[in-house]
Amino acid sequence: MDLFRNILLGILFLQFLIFLYVKLIDEPAQTYAYTESNQNIQKQLDLEALVNQSINEIMHGSKELPQSSEYTLWDKEMIDQLNKEIQSFNDEIKKIVEKTSPIGKEQIVVQKAEIKKEKIIPKISMTKKVEKYAKGKLGQKYVWGATGPKTFDCSGFTKDVYKSTTGIKIPRVSRDQAKVGTYVKYEELKRGDMVFFDTEKKYTGKVNHVGIYLSANNFIHASSAKKKVIITNFKKKPFYKKRFLWGRRIVKNAS
Repeated sequence: MDLFRNILLGILFLQFLIFLYVKLIDEPAQTYAYTESNQNIQKQLDLEALVNQSINEIMHGSKELPQSSEYTLWDKEMIDQLNKEIQSFNDEIKKIVEKTSPIGKEQIVVQKAEIKKEKIIPKISMTKKVEKYAKGKLGQKYVWGATGPKTFDCSGFTKDVYKSTTGIKIPRVSRDQAKVGTYVKYEELKRGDMVFFDTEKKYTGKVNHVGIYLSANNFIHASSAKKKVIITNFKKKPFYKKRFLWGRRIVKNAS
């Protein structure tokens, strides 16, 4: 029975030596470089594994101990105490690992707290920007030769809208604007396309008016007849459908 107790005391002594090693030798060395710190931590973990392995082998019978009929309650208390010491040792090792790790638990908690949920902002198409800006000018006065920002004629209005929303600079007058971009038929009109008309009493097929197509047969323009920026529907105002010449697309993602 003395042999059994000596083994237990030997294990306790080994654990005590390891604890002294960690506290007096290894812990001060944590001020060294990160690589050396990692190596020391690995040594500590290896030692911990070695102690645990030896104790588990003894406790689970992998290593046989001399059998004795003198096993007493005192022996059980010794084993329980040994387990408590082992747990205390494990707790100390855990604290050292967390203290010397490049990212400790406290840092991880702070990092998680600092993570902000990014708001997903839907992208607005260029043609919708054109529409939104143009509608913002509704009701502003028509003045021949004006290009904004408060008064417009028809081509001054389209010039201001495209420059302000897309950065595209188009010619000043409607007949020249009718030459830029891609030719579009009435049936192929999309939001953001320019629409051109001959509104003279005597139809000649020459451009003298321009607006911007929106959707659902609507277009917005600075009307000389209404003296302001308005939205007109082709179906409700068939005059514009009859006098429509063609469209021009200068915004690529017209929709």
